[in-house]
Amino acid sequence: MCEVLFVPVTRRPLWLTFFDSMVPAGFPSPAEDHRGEKLDLNRLLLPHPDSTYLVRVMGDSMTGGESGIRDGALLAVDCQLRALSGDVVIAVVEGQFTVKRLVKRAGEAWFLVPDNPSYPERAITEPDLFDVWGVVTHVVTEIRRGRLSAHVRVS
Repeated sequence: MCEVLFVPVTRRPLWLTFFDSMVPAGFPSPAEDHRGEKLDLNRLLLPHPDSTYLVRVMGDSMTGGESGIRDGALLAVDCQLRALSGDVVIAVVEGQFTVKRLVKRAGEAWFLVPDNPSYPERAITEPDLFDVWGVVTHVVTEIRRGRLSAHVRVS
């Protein structure tokens, strides 16, 4: 099961240095002399600031898949985007929030599918009890415990 916790968003620019060069995940390559440019992280993660919010994930139903969503991850969620089959969404099912992959199968049948195969998928059989609140566009995961978990994580 995954729970969703809403996180307040600061809408001021957050400028970080961005180096526009690929870093191989395989064998190292010779270092290149690249000049960093400034990138506004808020603009990248929140392209529609009035309809985008951040949520904190609690639970492991989305681990193990291509989404890269782990317990404690921050998700950027855009409410302006129309959810398509295959998108990871924040959904409300019977009054409860969840994060799952929205999948259309066999004609008109829709399902909420976890990335973790240990959890069951859920058919959307009663559309009146289901709503998509937004499409997950980015996942922010802390690799080394530090400031993100200390300042944002809710226990």
